Amino acid sequence: MGSLSSSLDDSIGLGTLQLTSKTVQEERSKDDEAHPCKKTLSITDLPDECLGLVYHSLKYGTDYSSFGLVCRHWLHIQNYNHESLLVNIDLHTYRLCQTPKISSESFSIILCRLLIRFQHIRFLSLSRLPDVTDYIASQSQFFGSEVQFLSLKGFYEYSDKKLSLIFSPFPRLTSVCLSSSHITDKGLEILAKSYASLQKVDLRDCRKITDRGLEVLAKNCASLKEVDLGECQRISDRGLKVLAKCCASLEKIDLRYCCRITDHGLEGLAKYCASLKKVVLAGCQGITDKSLEALAKCCASLQKVDLGHCQRISGQGLEVLTKRCVSLEKVDLNGCKWITDSEISSLLKNCSKLHSLGISFCSNVTGIGFHGCPKTLTTVEALNTYNLTTEGIKEIASVGGIQYLSLMGDAVNDEAVITISKGCPLLKSLWLECVDEVHLEGWKAIDLLPEDHKRQQKN
Repeated sequence: MGSLSSSLDDSIGLGTLQLTSKTVQEERSKDDEAHPCKKTLSITDLPDECLGLVYHSLKYGTDYSSFGLVCRHWLHIQNYNHESLLVNIDLHTYRLCQTPKISSESFSIILCRLLIRFQHIRFLSLSRLPDVTDYIASQSQFFGSEVQFLSLKGFYEYSDKKLSLIFSPFPRLTSVCLSSSHITDKGLEILAKSYASLQKVDLRDCRKITDRGLEVLAKNCASLKEVDLGECQRISDRGLKVLAKCCASLEKIDLRYCCRITDHGLEGLAKYCASLKKVVLAGCQGITDKSLEALAKCCASLQKVDLGHCQRISGQGLEVLTKRCVSLEKVDLNGCKWITDSEISSLLKNCSKLHSLGISFCSNVTGIGFHGCPKTLTTVEALNTYNLTTEGIKEIASVGGIQYLSLMGDAVNDEAVITISKGCPLLKSLWLECVDEVHLEGWKAIDLLPEDHKRQQKN
């Protein structure tokens, strides 16, 4: 791989600057001297920072490949500016698709060559790829050291040793995704002791992680800001309390379906992590109004809360939360059967910054609680809200700023659809299900024929 000649760093991270090659410049100079009235200019006369901007403005994977095939110099530009190596994603990526024909040895060689070629990769995703061998360790000294985000999602068959073999070459890691992997407390300990500056860790559905592993992570990585422990069935209040005490700067935590988390753990979390902005508690059946009261008391900066399918909390607890946490922007109440129009009205009254509300499967909501809701509301999800009425849909549409709307049920009729078409001028996405009561008049109101809608649903 050729080296870049200049070392002038630019302010936007595109790397060093270099003009066109010396040989090309000399040839053009001679031509310009022979024809003083004719100056030869081309895109290759642009400095590297401009070519880098051109490269970053490309939209499709094939365009990135074509860019590097123009000439050797442009290949260097590509190598220097390519920042992402992901799996099965076209944008800004090179694709490594899993295939049963590729051996672990071959895959390890291919991966090493790519990491050696692209020295400035910051985002590396190797989700569900073939096994790796020790060959990667022998080549790691030649890798670039700028990788900050590493995803090893879905590595079911990887042992702790294999996982550590992959993330060990990247000293600047700040974010790691290990969701749905078989990492154990031992592997988490290796990770925590190697990367004290970690800020984000995704351990969702890591069934082998226990309180012990979480405690080691918390004690070694005090700078953690985001932690996803969703579906980690072996995590309890004990581990959560240690995490809260050691990581006071925590801003986002996902505890969805953590069946062993109760009010005791949430009270400790709220007490020590006052700067929390996002809390996901969906499916936590050990949570009651006490948890909401603790969050309301200590976490006034809360912006997003997911209480989906939490059956042991009530409207009283929700009201306490919304009165204190007035900065709430997104609230998910999907599946909370205790929610009524009264709670919706109180929520919308207290939270003037709210822009997203989920009330799917809330069977006691008719929609009239949306009367007078804030103009900031842009997203409403109300699927399987069986008591939703046409009048309720009119109240939702009357907001005026709705951009994303999902509805389902008999109340979705011609009158409701026509009201939506007139009352939601900013609408970008309308998802309708079970629309037997919508006829040609309704479809015309939103410029969509019934056949077109059915085709969209099928896709």
